[in-house]
Amino acid sequence: MKNYHWLLLITFIGFLLRIIGLGDKPLFIDEALFYFYVQDGGANQEFTTVFIAQILGLNTDYQLRMISVIAGTLTIPAVYFVLKDKSTAIFASAFVALCPLFVFWSRLARPYSFAGLFVVLGWRWAWFYIPAIATTPIALIGVRIWKQSKYVLATAFVTAVILFLIREDSNRNWTIQNAINSSRFFVIPMYAMVLCAFDYLFPCMQHKYK
Repeated sequence: MKNYHWLLLITFIGFLLRIIGLGDKPLFIDEALFYFYVQDGGANQEFTTVFIAQILGLNTDYQLRMISVIAGTLTIPAVYFVLKDKSTAIFASAFVALCPLFVFWSRLARPYSFAGLFVVLGWRWAWFYIPAIATTPIALIGVRIWKQSKYVLATAFVTAVILFLIREDSNRNWTIQNAINSSRFFVIPMYAMVLCAFDYLFPCMQHKYK
């Protein structure tokens, strides 16, 4: 079976994991806040996903969560196409498709899987980091610093700072413990770690032990 056939199968399995039972539970508090942003007509955080939901006229729990499902599913083939070594890229796609952390955040009406998709695309096309950070400033953690131009990095950093400062919760008491206890802080860095591992670490190890 060729890699593309495997990729289609892996993407389909990943989609099923994200879509089955999607509307069984009502929105939890942060998802309800996202619903309010979409219906209220304005927001000072989660701009990209709110804008898309408003343009599409999404107004149900299921529809709002579908943004994350679609983004999370598209990230699976995106990982494959941005990585150089296709012999290991298929395993990276499988990891993204099946990883419980990615599956969980791809089933919620939250911006993290959407931002994760842009971070993955930014691995090859750097300017995708800007919409990623416009979705959530946390995406700045996923930027591949050593490969990007100073213009991309400067724009990304300024965008993240501005968006963070105008967030409603920018005055929240942010602590290290808060970050450790919340898995949302690990989703986007985890995407970057997967890309780094499968683009550099594993191919180097494979070459070393040949």
